[in-house]
Amino acid sequence: MIHDASVEATCDGGGCRESVCIPLEWVYRSQAPSSGFYDADDAKIEETLADRHDWIVGDGKHFCSPECKSR
Repeated sequence: MIHDASVEATCDGGGCRESVCIPLEWVYRSQAPSSGFYDADDAKIEETLADRHDWIVGDGKHFCSPECKSR
């Protein structure tokens, strides 16, 4: 089976190791069909973590819950 590209994010908290897979969006640089690529921009991935998965993101760290951030 072939899968579309995704990125796995793992919680930086104290030992919980919660993880989530974020599917990458296929985007185009121009109208040319050959300009397409999977957008793996960190800012977009972090936005998805915060908006869709309620993760806490900041200072290069990623936490699945406030409890993990406080550890």
